[in-house]
Amino acid sequence: MESRLSRIADCAQCVADCARQAMESSSATNDMNALHDAMVAYRAAAVHYMTHPSIADYVRADALRYSGDTRDAIERIAELIDRLAESD
Repeated sequence: MESRLSRIADCAQCVADCARQAMESSSATNDMNALHDAMVAYRAAAVHYMTHPSIADYVRADALRYSGDTRDAIERIAELIDRLAESD
């Protein structure tokens, strides 16, 4: 999950950078094309994240039904699942 969130953050940063460049530049066509490409990449990363939930995402959702130590334990299990999935 962390790598998917990192991809979304990287794409969002690229969108912000391209938008700033477009505002500051006089060559609007090239900058607007770069901004469009960055926005498309961001959308793709966000859609991938939302449509491919990990098992840990389901475990986290289940944790919301509980409170206190039980909830903390379930959330830690979800973190472990994420780490195991990323090590593959």
